Amino acid sequence: MEFDLRAWRESDAKDLAAALSNPKILNNLRDGIPYPYTERDAASYIAAIQSAAPNTTFAYAITIEDRAVGSIGVFRQGNIHAQTAELGYYLAEEYWGKGIMTEAVRRLCKRIFAETDILRIYAEPFSYNAGSRRVLEKAGFRFEGLLRCNAVKHGRVEDMALYALTRCATRIKRLSPDELPEAISLMWEVFCRFEAPVYLQEGIDEFRASLDNAERNARMHYYGAYEEDTLIGVLAMRAPQHIGYFFVREDCQRRGIGKKLFETMRMDYTVQEFTVNAAPYAVGIYRRLGFVPTDTEKITNGIRYTPMRFAGGNSDGVV
Repeated sequence: MEFDLRAWRESDAKDLAAALSNPKILNNLRDGIPYPYTERDAASYIAAIQSAAPNTTFAYAITIEDRAVGSIGVFRQGNIHAQTAELGYYLAEEYWGKGIMTEAVRRLCKRIFAETDILRIYAEPFSYNAGSRRVLEKAGFRFEGLLRCNAVKHGRVEDMALYALTRCATRIKRLSPDELPEAISLMWEVFCRFEAPVYLQEGIDEFRASLDNAERNARMHYYGAYEEDTLIGVLAMRAPQHIGYFFVREDCQRRGIGKKLFETMRMDYTVQEFTVNAAPYAVGIYRRLGFVPTDTEKITNGIRYTPMRFAGGNSDGVV
């Protein structure tokens, strides 16, 4: 569903009041928010946001057809944590389960890291809030631990879950034979999530066999993308200049990891011409990298793919 993030306006008060005057939402937020939540309450909040320091408060309305249906904000902390910020959000109940909040979190965090000096964005949902936790996980946040007995809500002592997203430099390197098992595990995980659902069992078995083919693996050059010590993406090349495997972990997709892998691999080749047999879900990804189809979709041993070719140029999208 299409939506936008924009600055709050005084005219949003009515829609904000309607969205927030809902116990199901308030039960997952911190105390201090009135119930029922009136237009006057909403107007006071909007005025406070509009007058807040622009380098400490990054708060936006989530809008559909220019109508406010939710709120999202990143709030800079102080003192030694001045380059750390807390994330908060909520969405009108009728829009739950449509992927809006996950994408809103991705967009805002990308903007914050691109436009400010903030290094770390964290969130602390109540441990029982499975929906919010899933949003964070899908947006690339890492679960850092359970904060036991960290809050009292409605008179009950509650645990909270600590999640964080950091602006860590992605490190790309050639993988050694000892690192292949981890790469194979990642590729199989992503394949099962995105490719296997459109393959017949023959194709799934064929792909698994290719991953387990030690002789084939020995002939390929593997590149790995790391954040800290965690492998989050793999690209493998086979002769002459053909991409044999290209996978990025689900929670790290749409952050430019694939593009960094591809651009790093390109530096090892004088002739900038590459081919790939793109899985159905990956055709659009390869197009954004600058590949074009050279034939219609084919099926070989149950594997569905579209032959594609890259010949120079620059990629133009986040992958």
